Amino acid sequence: MKPYYDEAGIQIYHGDCREILPGLPQVDAVVTDPPYGIAYESGWSKETRGHAAKIAGDHDTSLRDFAIDIGLPTASFATWRCTPPRRPAGCLIWDKGENVGMGDLSFPWKPNFEVVWIFGDGWAGRRTTSVLRGSAQVTTSQMGRLHPHQKPVWLLRTIINKAPSGTILDPFVGSGATLRAAKDLGRNAIGIELDERYCEIAAKRLSQEAFDFRSSR
Repeated sequence: MKPYYDEAGIQIYHGDCREILPGLPQVDAVVTDPPYGIAYESGWSKETRGHAAKIAGDHDTSLRDFAIDIGLPTASFATWRCTPPRRPAGCLIWDKGENVGMGDLSFPWKPNFEVVWIFGDGWAGRRTTSVLRGSAQVTTSQMGRLHPHQKPVWLLRTIINKAPSGTILDPFVGSGATLRAAKDLGRNAIGIELDERYCEIAAKRLSQEAFDFRSSR
């Protein structure tokens, strides 16, 4: 099976992760932002030169659960709106700050956070807060906003810094934040992406040698 991209310890495979994963080399931890299961749809694509406003596989949590059921130490982004997975080791909260979070305007609290479910053993490092605070805004990316559910690369680096040693797997690459963060940290990583447009975007991001510690997914 030939990778779409293969350079400096980072590989991208184009296709369905459920089909590609059995043929991959060994991986040691999963850090991913899977479809949440909320049937998300918006007009966001108008801002991004026609990229998809819908998320493939977002009709339920089966893809999220597939990533967790791989059985490796896993960090999986999620939303409180969906049923939590069973038996996580813990969770992190990403606090996006005061300037985000629309939702139901009649509800007097903004939904300005996301959950990261943590599974498995081997997570290590200095003991710090489980509330990770930092902006979700895209301000410095050379390529602009790339995905409707972008995650900041600094946030992925923060998580990967405490991941078990070895190769990081992201079964839902999107525009490549996890792979970019792994490369910045000198970690090997393998990503899988169903949409070839995002394979191309992720490959371009990985080819940029200069990076900004607040660039975004």
